[in-house]
Amino acid sequence: MSRRLEEQVLRLQRRVQKLEGKTGNEGVSLEVRDVTKIHDFIGDVVVIGTSTHATAPAKGQLVFYNSSKQWAKAAAGDGANAGDKHPIGIALSTSPHSAGVLALGLYKLDSSHVSGSISAAGNFDVGQQVFIHPHTSGSFTTLVPSGSGETVRVVGHAVDTDVIYFNPSGDFIEV
Repeated sequence: MSRRLEEQVLRLQRRVQKLEGKTGNEGVSLEVRDVTKIHDFIGDVVVIGTSTHATAPAKGQLVFYNSSKQWAKAAAGDGANAGDKHPIGIALSTSPHSAGVLALGLYKLDSSHVSGSISAAGNFDVGQQVFIHPHTSGSFTTLVPSGSGETVRVVGHAVDTDVIYFNPSGDFIEV
């Protein structure tokens, strides 16, 4: 059996074990190589809510779950859309209440949803902390929000130039 085929068989076995609730090891592994195309993801998905906010998010945008049980685009500089104390996730479609949001895991971002300490190609610098963008609803940034009234909340880390390990902190600070 070729090495490549063997690796694919092992990856498939791990996925089947995860679906059966067995990992073969302690914990579950997330592998960057499993997210190769824009909007690919692996991780925990949450499907809740009654509808999507009037300003529906695009696939791959950062969203928060508001008190009306709707998913809306998150921004760190807008009190109504701060996403500070609310559950947040990455929209898996324009209808996150039915398609779900990524609550924890790896996600390959569209470069139009990122800013901050990025390369000329519009990608993250690997290893950077990622925050809710203070001005562009639904976007991610590696620059720490610092304006008055803006919310600082880490939502993950860049593990590749366009892949985020999405693991939002429950802690936030208002500047």
